[in-house]
Amino acid sequence: MTNTDGSPHTGSTRRASKWFLLPGARLLAESWFAWQVSHELLDSYKRMRSEEPQLTGKTLYERIVIRRSGLDVNAAAGVLRRAEQSFCEWPSDRDLKFRDVVLYIVIEEYLRSHAAIGTHTNLTNVVARVIPDDL
Repeated sequence: MTNTDGSPHTGSTRRASKWFLLPGARLLAESWFAWQVSHELLDSYKRMRSEEPQLTGKTLYERIVIRRSGLDVNAAAGVLRRAEQSFCEWPSDRDLKFRDVVLYIVIEEYLRSHAAIGTHTNLTNVVARVIPDDL
């Protein structure tokens, strides 16, 4: 993709920076990012389940993380472990759900790709609208 002057689009143009400062633009951008990544991961979940129906739970989630990120098995297991620590140990101890993994990936990818130190949107609500609780 290129800018109007023919230079490569880097996502950091002055025009994009000004747009991001508009009131509500950051909330919209964060929500859109979470919605998009959630749909991508849900599609990956459905594809993986149809390709390998015997996979369930953490093994399935791990494979989805590997496919999306290119991480090895140990690093993908670390992603699941951090998602579990973030969302399943407190305030109540429960099993890891796909929604937890998606939320962790959404937050991690957003913070990394936008050099952000936090978010202003409740990304849990966005992810919950896309990812069923029973996966």
